[in-house]
Amino acid sequence: MYVGIHTVSLPQALAEARKRIILNLALYDRFARSPDLCDALSCALGQPGFGRLSIITIPFISRKAWLDEFLQLLRPGQGIAETEHEFAASRDFIVRLAVRHEGLVEVYETRALPCVPCIIIDDRIIFGHYAHATVPAEQGYWFSVNAPVDELLMWAASGRPAVDATPRQLAAYRFVSDCHNAMRQAKRMLL
Repeated sequence: MYVGIHTVSLPQALAEARKRIILNLALYDRFARSPDLCDALSCALGQPGFGRLSIITIPFISRKAWLDEFLQLLRPGQGIAETEHEFAASRDFIVRLAVRHEGLVEVYETRALPCVPCIIIDDRIIFGHYAHATVPAEQGYWFSVNAPVDELLMWAASGRPAVDATPRQLAAYRFVSDCHNAMRQAKRMLL
């Protein structure tokens, strides 16, 4: 358990990725403002044999049934102008990353309600929580578990876990399945 995402050593974890990174964090403007995170992603994407970086983001189309409330969860007390600026910074960061690492970055603009901030790095799942609070998710509790992500992704693709899945596998599957479903329900951005 970690208190605040900054205590997870995320730049180091990202830089050490060898197979895959799945980012399901809704907005990435704070990644754009962090040279350490940008360098870490570039390091991972530059590794020989690295598979794919999948980025799941939300569209800035106000008046979606859940979007206005979700934005208040994501950025408590923030005005619309500042939110628009963060969406633009997030989009710019994603586009630049995808162009710089052509063929290694997939971007999904999901229409599904984000349930939990989640980062999957190879076989490690890092997750936090959203809350109706004035403290943003990045300052909340974060957790990390190791799991057989390749197997869990196969379960997600089939639509159900293995019949003999352990309780621990089922718990990890929920996060992998959430990411998989967010991508499945998304519009893939062609960059």
